[in-house]
Amino acid sequence: MAGRLAGRLVLVTGAGSGIGCATALRAAAEGADIAAVDLAPDGLERLVDDVRRLGRRAEARQADVSDADAITAAVGELARELGPLHVAFANAGTLTRRTTLTELDLDEWNRVIAVDLTGVVLTFRAALANFHPDGGLLLACGSSLALRPGTGLLPYVAAKAGVHAVARSLALELAPRGIRVNVIAPGLTETPMTRGMDGHIERGLESVPLGRLVELSDVAALAVHLMTDEARSVTGSVFPVDAGRTAV
Repeated sequence: MAGRLAGRLVLVTGAGSGIGCATALRAAAEGADIAAVDLAPDGLERLVDDVRRLGRRAEARQADVSDADAITAAVGELARELGPLHVAFANAGTLTRRTTLTELDLDEWNRVIAVDLTGVVLTFRAALANFHPDGGLLLACGSSLALRPGTGLLPYVAAKAGVHAVARSLALELAPRGIRVNVIAPGLTETPMTRGMDGHIERGLESVPLGRLVELSDVAALAVHLMTDEARSVTGSVFPVDAGRTAV
């Protein structure tokens, strides 16, 4: 298949649904093979079938990105089956219920930081051990909330802000290896995770100038563009796709 990602292998975590699934399918449509990781098996099976129907190779593993041994083993196995990675998209994440600082549960703080921040670092570390010698891209899913914080979501805001900082630091560290590091920062996006939180969308839309949810295809399009040679000079950057939320 001809395409901007022909001959490349793209790793996606959180690939079974939402942004991860949409991005994996768009990358496959551009010619990439897909190494998929998620905690839930059902979405992974559907994704692998869909990618193969596009004529591309695909393999999947279940793993918790906050478990260092599990994500390291999963990425290593996928690389042995499919070859060296050209892209790693650390997309897996979780939300948190709204609460004030005084009512914040420490276990909830630790859970969100472990998945949304440490999980990105562990995914990147596992990917680097299996990266193509010519370099490529490490891409993380940040958030518009890290650029324009709301209230009541402190663990999520802190984790995503950390992701933005990690990416900028790694962009400098890994530039000599030809590895770019960038972040996409979606706003309020049409995903099962956002739909699953009562009142989250209604409250969030109040701060969105375009007054609508970001579509999965919009986020996937930006993510895949950053994977291509068209973005070969782009590193250490954060790209909002948020219907104007961070413009005000």
